[in-house]
Amino acid sequence: CLANSMGNDEVLKDDAGLVAIRNVDPKWNEKLQAHSLNFFGRVKLASKKNFLLVPDGDPDNVVCLFGKVARDTYVLDFKPPLSCVQAFLTVLSSFEHRLGVS
Repeated sequence: CLANSMGNDEVLKDDAGLVAIRNVDPKWNEKLQAHSLNFFGRVKLASKKNFLLVPDGDPDNVVCLFGKVARDTYVLDFKPPLSCVQAFLTVLSSFEHRLGVS
């Protein structure tokens, strides 16, 4: 852990404010004959970048939704415990190409 390696043991004493968040696994849709996720009508196009995040142990509480709505247009919805910066950086990390590298 970074905090421990920097000698900040007090940071690790109380993890009550930490929330483990995970991707929602897609489920097989017989009608579509494909794996799919429920984006509540927000996402319009299939993309390998689309994802839903939920707190570990609470699969019905979507805290981050990211998906494609048009060519080169995406939607990002989030709520606490994620901040705007955390949600945006999570999305940036999902893009496979390196931004700003030619």
